[in-house]
Amino acid sequence: MPIRLSVLVVALAVPALSFAARWEKVGETPLASVYVDRDSIRRSGAEVRAALEWRWNDDTEVPDSNATRMYRLERQVQISNCGSRAYAVAEGVRYADLRGTDIVSTYRYDERSLPYSEARPKAIRDTIIAHVCRAVPAGSTAASTPQKP
Repeated sequence: MPIRLSVLVVALAVPALSFAARWEKVGETPLASVYVDRDSIRRSGAEVRAALEWRWNDDTEVPDSNATRMYRLERQVQISNCGSRAYAVAEGVRYADLRGTDIVSTYRYDERSLPYSEARPKAIRDTIIAHVCRAVPAGSTAASTPQKP
């Protein structure tokens, strides 16, 4: 019986491993390199949702922590408006390590009232918006193969 249980656990875990992120470098700043998970890119009208990974060059202070918590990696979900070049961050997780295993903080915002910001031309957020909007042309819903049912 224990062997069957082990096989079942492994069988259930395998599909999760097949959906691992495919991080593609989008750009960099003097402070961090930015990657997008190509498989996460989804379009709905003029808006594109994508998972981002910010790999900070140095330890960075978690906001409102009074310098008691630091992070090196941040994963965010950004919603980009391809028409207005505006963006909003819907949620994120900050990690103390670059492997993404030691969580130091998380955040999530109500998507009905997200504060959108306009990306400055040629700044990293503008580069991200251009990248994700090109990855999923208008009329498409995903950047890669169709979703499995």
